[in-house]
Amino acid sequence: MPAKTVKRSRPSSGRTSKRAPARRRNGATRRRDVIALIKADHDTVEGLFRRYKKLSSRALKSRRNVAERIIKELSVHATVEEDVLYPVARTTVPKGDELVTEALGEHRSLKNALAALDKCPPDAPAFDDLMADVEKEVRHHVKEEEGPGGILRELRKHAPREQLLRMAQLTRQAKQAAPTRPHPKAPDTPPANIVVGAMAGMFDKARDKLARRR
Repeated sequence: MPAKTVKRSRPSSGRTSKRAPARRRNGATRRRDVIALIKADHDTVEGLFRRYKKLSSRALKSRRNVAERIIKELSVHATVEEDVLYPVARTTVPKGDELVTEALGEHRSLKNALAALDKCPPDAPAFDDLMADVEKEVRHHVKEEEGPGGILRELRKHAPREQLLRMAQLTRQAKQAAPTRPHPKAPDTPPANIVVGAMAGMFDKARDKLARRR
């Protein structure tokens, strides 16, 4: 008599396939706080620097387009940090006032570099040097903010998650009105920076709109 064939089940693969989607769903619904948004901005600009380095020196239009994107991303990013992140950091994290004062100094230096890049044509000999200056400024600033003892790590330790989520919402709102160009001489602390920044944002967006029509 032939032996009976025993059908074997595969419980391990079945359980895995059921759990994986649940983990993905949970991850997808988790709200991003202000720290995640700031780090995402850092990653976006890092990607733009990599794209720029791949361009030929003859690709003048592409070089200018990437530079324009970098200028806009960093101008908006600096504004939302000054409007939302730094006022909270001053009062929430240890040595907050010292950290924010240093960060604002880095912002002013970066804005000056961005303003010079904004005025420079892409075929000028100085264009690559100015881009390198901007990248150097950004890398230093990101290292200071994300590294040990930096503003982002300290906020993660000392600010409640609900506060960080509220700051994320304020950051999204601030981005809608933020200037898209550097304004090195504009105020960078509340309340003057919010008023002047809103006016500069309207001016920049009008200028951007005119530029697109040409």
